[in-house]
Amino acid sequence: MHAHTTSTSGRAGRRWLTILVAMLALTSVVMPVAATATETTPARLDTSGVVAQATNNTTANTSANTTSGPTTASQVRITPAIPDADYVSVTVVESDERFNTSGTFATFALSESVDAVRIEQPNAEARLLGSGSVVQVQYDQQAAPGDNPSLYTVELFFADGSTRTFDLLATNTDVTASPAINPAYETHIEYLETQAADMGYDADPEGVRAYVENREERAEFFEGLWTEQVKTFIGLRIAQAASPLDWVAGIAIIALVAYWLNRRHGWVLRIQQLAVSRAELVREAVRQEAERQRNAAAKHPLSDVDGIGNNAQRFWTKMGVETVENMIQVSCKGIVAADEHGGAKTDADGNIILAHQGVDDLTAVEPLTERELRENTWLKPVILEGRLRASTALSHIEQALLVAEKDYNRGAEVRETRLQVQELIKDLQGRDDGTAEKHSRQGKLELPGDQHDRDPTGRPSGSPSGGDD
Repeated sequence: MHAHTTSTSGRAGRRWLTILVAMLALTSVVMPVAATATETTPARLDTSGVVAQATNNTTANTSANTTSGPTTASQVRITPAIPDADYVSVTVVESDERFNTSGTFATFALSESVDAVRIEQPNAEARLLGSGSVVQVQYDQQAAPGDNPSLYTVELFFADGSTRTFDLLATNTDVTASPAINPAYETHIEYLETQAADMGYDADPEGVRAYVENREERAEFFEGLWTEQVKTFIGLRIAQAASPLDWVAGIAIIALVAYWLNRRHGWVLRIQQLAVSRAELVREAVRQEAERQRNAAAKHPLSDVDGIGNNAQRFWTKMGVETVENMIQVSCKGIVAADEHGGAKTDADGNIILAHQGVDDLTAVEPLTERELRENTWLKPVILEGRLRASTALSHIEQALLVAEKDYNRGAEVRETRLQVQELIKDLQGRDDGTAEKHSRQGKLELPGDQHDRDPTGRPSGSPSGGDD
């Protein structure tokens, strides 16, 4: 009994399991069919939404709008922002629907804010500015180069789920504008601004433009006024130059004018010619007088000069100084150095070399003593021991220059040198007086030649170099 019960309950379990599997299989078949039937059943369109779409020419999604009132997309107004630039322009073809653009970008102001904006066509990009009330479309250069138009559609998405589109016909997207100025033109711009300001124009683009236009108009006016006249004048002059009769007439006119000027103003020319001749005669007379005075000084021996005499002249003759002219040359100008052939010695540049520069060399002696003048100056052959003292030799130079200045009008040449010699004599005598006083205090005063008294010229009286024979 127990075994039979167990068998019966097992069969019942298998039966319920079979029924459950069958139901699952039936469900898997029926559900796809029902879903397919649901999708293929047409939905009822909202009549008010269709009417709004047809009226406002929008693409608002009517299935998403369950209300029958107006949408944001149907109320928005689209206004182009036209920039103040020549390279960008926007024109209205149909309000809120179609626009023609030229340039690399276009900007539109919306009366309602949008959440998103999109352009599906390539080479263009739309973006929102501010709070979503401004749309800017940026084109690539290859979007619509030149006058080849390209159509772009801008989609606007609003917060209530509605959408709106408008069309843009773009051209000249390859035109670029840069605010930077080429540095090479900056100096020219500054120059034009300065010129315009100097002429009373404003120093701004409008003022410079007005200045340039005014200059161009003036140039065109004068060019048109004188061009033909100048050409005619040049042509006539060329024709006259080729005519022998014109040459004869020109020469005759010049001769008549010259004759008239000579008759009326010829005396001025004659006076000028006489003045030139007189000046030349005066200059020649002065030159000849100077030459005569120079020759006279060259013939004036030193022995005839007061304070020198024949004895002293013998010492100067050993230096080649025999006349007053020789003394002028030696003391004022110096002596030219002689080379081995007896000619004037010159340096590498061809300049004459001087053996000494006269009194100028004596003024440079330091200290100024008898010994220094005797041993280290060009006076050495004259003031050797037993001949002349240094002060006496300087006195002879002074006397000779004084004769040249007074008797031969050579003051311009010798006066400065003579005054230098006077200063040398004073310095030398002052130094000798100081030395003599020093030796007198020491009880030793032995100066050569001081055993004789001096005459007024500074020469020891009774010495062999004394007065005239």
